[in-house]
Amino acid sequence: MNNTGKEVRIMEGQMTEIKYSAEEILRAAIDVGEQILKNGGEIHRVEDTIERICKAYDAQEVEVFSITTLIVASLRMPDGDYSHQIRKIDKTKNNLARVEKMNDISRKLCNKTLEISELREKIDSIEKEKTYPVILYYIAAMLGAGSFTLLFKGDIMDALCASIAGLLITFADRHIPKFVNPLIATVINSAIGGLSVIALVKLGLGHNMDLIMIGTVMLLIPGLALGNSVRDLMSGDTISGAMRLIQSLLVALMIAAGYAVAIFVMGGVS
Repeated sequence: MNNTGKEVRIMEGQMTEIKYSAEEILRAAIDVGEQILKNGGEIHRVEDTIERICKAYDAQEVEVFSITTLIVASLRMPDGDYSHQIRKIDKTKNNLARVEKMNDISRKLCNKTLEISELREKIDSIEKEKTYPVILYYIAAMLGAGSFTLLFKGDIMDALCASIAGLLITFADRHIPKFVNPLIATVINSAIGGLSVIALVKLGLGHNMDLIMIGTVMLLIPGLALGNSVRDLMSGDTISGAMRLIQSLLVALMIAAGYAVAIFVMGGVS
């Protein structure tokens, strides 16, 4: 066995498939699982992906446990080679495009069409690439807030006000320093949305303050996290499902707090 932990077997003068060590296989599987978890994937998807990759490389025993902030996994090969690894997840975000790309990588690993040595380079390239231009985030926020306001029976001017408020919320969200606690950032974004809505209505641009606020609130609601929490609970991942549900409820509480602060500062909604 060479220094990289790979064993090359030679039979009848020909080189056969490279066998990786348990540590290399498990590290590669957790690398993929970590990216899925960090970008909004479900817990059962993370655990299933790690297990499938390990089994594809002839693992005899695979044990995986994951919650929203931690992955714990162990692997035993038929020859007795064993590895146990823990990975802490610091920050998560919603990026389903990256989840899909990591799923594609996991399929290639399972089919052994991708060398484990190439995995790190591919993950790094995926992390560095920009999925969408910044301008699209602002356009999507404006269209989203305005459309929801129209959906809830607001008029065109209400939708315009919601679009402006959505633009300000997105601008604030993208420029809040990364060291700020996510819950505090949610309060700040909500307060900015509430202040802008109340100001626009008092200036006479909007007519239905409640409908405009509903449109802007829809930009802040943690819909994916809430949906994943229900899926985790239904899949039997009680701990992770409960954690995500509590996190979603806390975010909802912070949204309400931010709008309450805006109403208080502006002296009410009348």
